[in-house]
Formats: sequence, C-alpha cells, structure tokens
Amino acid sequence: MKVAHSIFLACLFLKFQLVAQCCGGGAHIGGNIFLGTLGKGYLQFNSNYRESYSQGYMQNDWNSDFKFIKNAYSRHLGVQLGYGITKRLTLDLETGYFLNRTQNFEIGSYSFSHTGSGLTSVTLAGRFNIFKLKKSELEWTAGLGVRAPVSKNRQMKNGVELSEDVQPNNGSYGIVFRSFLAKEFDNIHANVFLINSISVNSTNDKDYKDGNTYISTLLYGQQIIHNLTGIIQVRNEIRDRAIRYGSEIYSTGGFRFTLVPQINYTIKNKYNISLIFEQPIYRYYNGTQLKDKYAFSVNFNMLLPVTKNAKETCEKN
Repeated sequence: MKVAHSIFLACLFLKFQLVAQCCGGGAHIGGNIFLGTLGKGYLQFNSNYRESYSQGYMQNDWNSDFKFIKNAYSRHLGVQLGYGITKRLTLDLETGYFLNRTQNFEIGSYSFSHTGSGLTSVTLAGRFNIFKLKKSELEWTAGLGVRAPVSKNRQMKNGVELSEDVQPNNGSYGIVFRSFLAKEFDNIHANVFLINSISVNSTNDKDYKDGNTYISTLLYGQQIIHNLTGIIQVRNEIRDRAIRYGSEIYSTGGFRFTLVPQINYTIKNKYNISLIFEQPIYRYYNGTQLKDKYAFSVNFNMLLPVTKNAKETCEKN
C-alpha cells in the first residue's frame, strides 16, 4: 500500500500549553491535519520533515515470498500556513516537496533504482468551528479543501516515464473533508481527539485515478512536565483500489492500523517542536503489495498575532 499522501499527523497543541488558543476553537494538530480554529488575526506556520521506509511484500495480511522491489523510501518536506479570518473561521494553504521517492530493485544479480522528486500539490482549505461547549469542554470543527497539482509534467528516467509510486504527484485534483471532535480534561491536563478525514481523487491525464482515502484517528494527549507533552495515537487508514483506464488495479488499496507515539516541546508559549514515530500494527493489502515498515517525522510550529488588535482581543476574551 502507498504511504498515505498528505497525511502527516504532527505536533499536538493542548490548550494548557498555548495561551493564544483562547481566541480560537481550542486545541489543534499541525502538519496536514488541524484541529480547531485560530484566533482572528493570528497566523500559524507549520513545517514538517518526514521519512518513510518499506521493505518486503505482503499478500492480504500474510508475509509473501514475492520479490521485485528490494525496498523503498521517501523524504518529504511539508509547509502549511493558516490564518484566522474570524474567531470561528480559519483558512489554510498547504504544499510539500519530495526530496526523493525511491524504489530499489534487485532482480537476480541485476539491481537498479527509480527516483522521483519535486513539488507535490497545493491544498486550499477552510475550517469552521461548529460548536464549543465550555461547560463540558467539548467542541467540533469541520473543514473542506480543494487540492491541485503544482505541475502535470511527468518525470522520466533514461527516456522512460517513472511509475506513479515515485512521481512527486500524479497530476490529479482532489477534495478533502476533515472533521475534528475534541474533549478536554483540564483537571488532569489531558485532551482526547477523534479525527476523520476523507480524500477524494480525480482521474489524471493518463487515465489513472489514485484510490480515495478514509482515515479515522483517536488521540490522547497528556502533559508530562511543564512545556512537555506526550501523545499516543491510533490511526485506521482505508484506501480504495486505484483505477486505470476505467478498471480497478487489483494489487492496490487495503487498510492498516498504525500506532503513532509523539512527544511535543513548547518554547515561550509560541513555538512547538515535535518528534513522531509511525509503526503499523496491522495491515491488510488487496493482492500482493510492498509492505510499509515505519516512518518518522520532525515538526516545527509557531502561532503569532499579525494584526494590531489580535492579541488584545484574545486577552479580553
């Protein structure tokens, strides 16, 4: 199964960590998935570096002796900007760059590699805080976005077009829907989040459609010591089969459960640095596919007022 695009669950911002959150919908998550809204006039900058590694094959949920690709790995940089239009509405702009997407082949005594790199896609999204119940410390935020490729040019190697698995993007458009339900427990300095995300992809110029992705995530965040937070996350990811020339590609899609422990450190109530490790704990692949082994990320986030009255309004609220 392909590593899910544009899904980098990064640093968690708990309300007791970041004073500026009083202006928005509450706590949020950096990277490509957000929770809550920013305060009016606040700017959020998020950057993420992620490496992933795959090796071996699986057929359904069993290890397979099939051999074709020896291993595969990728290195990706992601950037996100968010701006608080109102207290309940935030706009986001996201993009990314693959430093490399590499597959190493070993067929008998013959070995070679295919590598792609470049800009991914640009996503413009909005998130709206539907309700926030102060007494029960419960809130719900939903978001909708559109995704477009930066370039439709296909990368080549030795005159041969690279496969979809190593292209920085496949030239398709898409729609992303996100829903975030958050519950705070101020008495024990903890938060619980339920996140759902749906990514719907279009067919590109090569008559190829990547499978739609459905992700449900349950997170628990707990303050360890001052400015240091531990997060544990369980993620269920379902991907439909890809389609080429109107027919499903058999050995694509499936589902997996992933355990994602994280640690977040806050500096001066403005800057956050997170370390994230992703370990699949159950995989089911349609047909026979390369097995995802692990991934790790480093995330940096900052949230700052950019208008004269943004901080003043926040403090009054």
